Amino acid sequence: MSGWRDNGWSGGQYSLWRVLLSLFVLALAIRQLASSGGEFSTLALAATALLLSIPLLGGWFDGPAAALLAPVTAGLVVLDSDLPASLWPLVATLLLHALAPSAPFGSKMAAGRVDPDGGWRLPGGLFLGGWMVLLVATVLAAFDPARDTTSWTSLATRGGVVVTTLLAATPRTRPLAWLLAGSTWATLVLWGTPAWCLAGVIPAWFLAADPGWIPAGKNRDANEGGTAGRGWLFYDGGCGLCHRCVRLLLAEDRGGDGRGAPIRLAPLGGTAFNEVIEAEVRAGLPESIVMVTPGGAILCRSAAVLEIARLLGGWWRLLAAAFRLVPRPLFDVGYRLVAAIRLRVFGRTAAACPLLPPELRERFDLRYDE
Repeated sequence: MSGWRDNGWSGGQYSLWRVLLSLFVLALAIRQLASSGGEFSTLALAATALLLSIPLLGGWFDGPAAALLAPVTAGLVVLDSDLPASLWPLVATLLLHALAPSAPFGSKMAAGRVDPDGGWRLPGGLFLGGWMVLLVATVLAAFDPARDTTSWTSLATRGGVVVTTLLAATPRTRPLAWLLAGSTWATLVLWGTPAWCLAGVIPAWFLAADPGWIPAGKNRDANEGGTAGRGWLFYDGGCGLCHRCVRLLLAEDRGGDGRGAPIRLAPLGGTAFNEVIEAEVRAGLPESIVMVTPGGAILCRSAAVLEIARLLGGWWRLLAAAFRLVPRPLFDVGYRLVAAIRLRVFGRTAAACPLLPPELRERFDLRYDE
């Protein structure tokens, strides 16, 4: 089997997956607390799982928390006969996360780091581990001896599992294997598999996905005239939230602006801002981050956020596509609400450029007109 090391997982995307994993554990813990019936052992394990899911959610010593959560979660499954034994993939996935490198971007452990990315990469062995958990769980569920082996649904599902396993062997066919695995589990649930089984397998299914399958977006107007073939992002240099967004862009931007050129960054009101955007246009801009595409299109508020996510590719691009289904006026209302409280929540910063290593500072234009 090949191509496991060359996966597209970045620190920020892995943190999104970690949040998903923690929410499944949190939901299980709350369910068991509510249904414990006062039984001390279940109550103690559920309360422990609830407490341990908090550092997992925030990315603060989440590796040790996941290592402790694995046996606690296994204990909850063993004690409650109503929970299917096929929740074991959730336990296995927690163990995989416990072995992952610490402090990916987006975790509490990475806060304040000079280099936003920190060189974080998902090891090929853990990516392979996610696939092994997914495939073994799918095979065991499809070939359960208790199932009717003569129905067309059974035969089709089992044949699909065999094809899925074969397709997972090579990088080129792995996306199709991932889709087949998802459709197989959907069929199994419709066929009578308890829905709680999905709580065990969904985190493994998402971990087995390679964000590199979703390439960075291309600039739709890249061939037009305008800003010398590069995109610009202008941000509030004194806003703590804006600094966090800039660091996210620097950590996750591996594809540039769709033409191989990195997105340039500069503070609002700076020299670059005045040079790129004409005075009459600047006068009509709202209080917002501003993105200027290589073709000269000017995007503000939610439009700028969605365009940045699209250009990043991976899960960010998929999230951007999903949020585009939200009516733009409604999205802008949410943006304005966050903008109204951002300084009170995230504070102000003294420097227009976040603390960064020299190679990343080169992407900034921090000039101000005298």
